[in-house]
Amino acid sequence: MFVEFNPLYGLVALIVILIVLRRKGKSLPWLFFFSLFGLYLIQVISLAIFPFPIDIPYENFKPNLNLIPFNFGHCDPRGIELCFRQIYENILLTVPFGFGVNFIARIKPRQIWRLAAGVGLTLEFIQLAISLTFRTSYRVVDINDVILNAAGVLIGYGVFRVFGWTYSQLLQRLSLQPRHIFAYVYIITHPPIH
Repeated sequence: MFVEFNPLYGLVALIVILIVLRRKGKSLPWLFFFSLFGLYLIQVISLAIFPFPIDIPYENFKPNLNLIPFNFGHCDPRGIELCFRQIYENILLTVPFGFGVNFIARIKPRQIWRLAAGVGLTLEFIQLAISLTFRTSYRVVDINDVILNAAGVLIGYGVFRVFGWTYSQLLQRLSLQPRHIFAYVYIITHPPIH
């Protein structure tokens, strides 16, 4: 039997969180970006964690671990396509995190490295905890995934920085004064200098 993830539960939880945050005085633009980020996280959970088996008995259970960086194991000529797919999917999974987290939290350049490592480690730790709890090797807990997920966060953060610069240049060249959500984007992409 497999435990499946119903995105509807995640959506209901997100709506409840949004109501609570609005009552605590969060602005509508912030809530908009929080909603987008929440929908993204729901998708990440459904892809990276679920489904997982809970009733397959393993007498000689051993978690499926790879702790050797850049050892992809199956990257021979027959599995090269799968290998490259695993690499780019792990990177692409977290690029939106590196980009989108900036709209809901102030991230300083020196903090992004820890955050990037934390995202990859958290996903792999959850997979390991599920594997150990249910004694099933449903996924490979892989240091490469941590590295690739961290790279995705860093790439997303870099894209955010380029986006912020481009947005600023566009506003200046067109002599526009941003309003509403566009003003929020301007504030986020131009943090105060201390």
